[in-house]
Amino acid sequence: MLGPIVFLDEVDSTNTYAKDHLNELADGTLVVAARQTAGRGRVGRVWQSPENRNIYASYVMKRCPQPFFATATAGLAVLDTLESFVPAAGFFIKWPNDVYCRDCKICGILCESRPAEGGRCMQIVAGMGINVNMTPEELAAIDQPATSILAESGQEINLKKVIEKLAFSLKRRYIIYSNSVDEIFLDWKKANRLIGQTISVITGAGRLSGRVADLAASGELLLEVNGAIKRIHSGDVHIDRDSIDFGRLGRCEGKTEKFV
Repeated sequence: MLGPIVFLDEVDSTNTYAKDHLNELADGTLVVAARQTAGRGRVGRVWQSPENRNIYASYVMKRCPQPFFATATAGLAVLDTLESFVPAAGFFIKWPNDVYCRDCKICGILCESRPAEGGRCMQIVAGMGINVNMTPEELAAIDQPATSILAESGQEINLKKVIEKLAFSLKRRYIIYSNSVDEIFLDWKKANRLIGQTISVITGAGRLSGRVADLAASGELLLEVNGAIKRIHSGDVHIDRDSIDFGRLGRCEGKTEKFV
């Protein structure tokens, strides 16, 4: 059974709508828009939102004492959804909050929160932008390597089916999280394929380069820099294409820049 779904023809941002109506929306509600006029990603980035081409959605999570797990839960639900349409594409999570196929971004996740009454839990809105029916020509206009379900499968996908699968996967993963934080973490860690890869991370303190040694149970990235382990709480991961083990990840054809 699916959780409640709110469909909007147009909205500035599904995250903004969900936050503005958080008291009215039930826990586990999925807000979906046909078009966003001000979609956004992390650190103020613009998310392109052509009408009826992609999924623009936000999931309401009112019982999440550890905000990191909202991102992990949403990311795993997106993976489940993508893999149901293109099983052999090799989708993976790129820390901290993106979903990739090879070195191409297919989904961005933006979680925003506010304390629940009493301050014991966080009420979180997990925003998800999934590229579904963008053509290779449309994807080429994006300022970083990107892909879509259409580009990976060669077929245009019924958006209603994607929404239904996403709603089912979100509810399933939210239930798992409510019962077993450890299971969500282990699945999330397994889906992060950058462990062992050489990366750079842009943080508020500057740029660090090193090898991803591991991911902590709290969601931190453990970066080995000159033999020492640095714990990274948040930041933007940059991966030099020349340093990646593309035997594991693959690459987007025709794209030559670093990806974020």
